[in-house]
Amino acid sequence: MRKYYMLFAALVLLILDVPVSTILYPAFEEFRTEAPVTVSLVIDHVVGHRLRMDLFSDLLGYLLLLVSAAWLSMEDRRFRKCFTWGAVSMAVFVYWQIMPFYLNGGLRFRAGYLLYFVVAALKILTVFLAMYTVSGRLENTSNHSYNNVTVILMMVSAAAAVVSALIWFFDLTVISYVYDAAQLITFGIAVQRVWNDRNLLMEGVGHA
Repeated sequence: MRKYYMLFAALVLLILDVPVSTILYPAFEEFRTEAPVTVSLVIDHVVGHRLRMDLFSDLLGYLLLLVSAAWLSMEDRRFRKCFTWGAVSMAVFVYWQIMPFYLNGGLRFRAGYLLYFVVAALKILTVFLAMYTVSGRLENTSNHSYNNVTVILMMVSAAAAVVSALIWFFDLTVISYVYDAAQLITFGIAVQRVWNDRNLLMEGVGHA
């Protein structure tokens, strides 16, 4: 089960976000715009003025995900998709973090605006795909209904993550924490249900 422990630990690291400001980005160069409030929102809140290192590191989460997905793909080729999407998601995440060091003015604003949603969407997709693939290995005729409920919980968790990301963008941080909690709780229940059927994981019932 160690390979699954690593996978679940990676997903928890990706779900939990506690940013800590570190290195200062180059000072933002103002530019003419008809939407100064939006520019301020993106630059001051979304992008920020310092490199943000997550206390529960997303980068570490992605690395653990890639290692565990590569390990599990030797038993089930469906985990190759987890590896691919995890690699893409990590690359975009890293680019988003370092982008303000060499982009400024309007380019920093537009890149920050777009990449925030791309990074959020890829992370949510990666987490859901990993859990869905694990669920696929549990699937058989005897636990089909039970497994469907687990998948629904995963979908609810992903939906809560989507709402949280959208709300946080508009600086409604307190409300976003409510959806973060909902995401984590439903994810935890889904993992508990997977744990209840852990023997099936070892048997590889859904192996394809």
